[in-house]
Amino acid sequence: MIRIIKNPEPKEWTAYRLTPNAEYKSIPALRTALLEEQGYICAYCMRRIPHKDKNSNEDSRIDHIKCQSGHLDDTLVYNNMVICCPGAINDDFHCDKRKGERDISFSPVDPYFISTIKYSSKDGTIRSSSDQINNDINEVLNLNNKLLKKNRFEALQGAISALGKTDWTRGAVEKKIAEWETKHDGKLYEYCGIVIWFLNKKKKLL
Repeated sequence: MIRIIKNPEPKEWTAYRLTPNAEYKSIPALRTALLEEQGYICAYCMRRIPHKDKNSNEDSRIDHIKCQSGHLDDTLVYNNMVICCPGAINDDFHCDKRKGERDISFSPVDPYFISTIKYSSKDGTIRSSSDQINNDINEVLNLNNKLLKKNRFEALQGAISALGKTDWTRGAVEKKIAEWETKHDGKLYEYCGIVIWFLNKKKKLL
């Protein structure tokens, strides 16, 4: 996962939520704003948010970090919203699709949770040094299902191959970190979190 840097809410959403008796609904400007600030990757699994998922009619899902049913005062709060992939690869639900109306113990907006995240460079497993966050990763969000682990591992292997066998200077690694942290045509690379984590770990040894 990556930390999501929230932008100011879109003016269309401000106007909507300030209307009398406004209830939550996904307006186009809200969905677009969330996609753009996240670089078109899922807030939880970092999968590219597809134009349309072959297994459903959904192309993305807006998640309330603090669930709507338990936190009515946060239903219209922009900073409580992230956008997710359809969450149904091979009918193995994950991300918001798995989370449903459950809360998680962390927020992707909070810089602290990123400091707890680690990955396995051997198989792409994501884990946290916090037992509670670890439980949310596995039981609530299902981020270690077989395909997501495989995709993260392959993204990492591709980044390692791109650096080659000898080009592991500090400057080269820093350049690669910047590349993976940067949006390209408005989009972040899929599964960028594992690559950024690995390269920062590598940089400390140089």
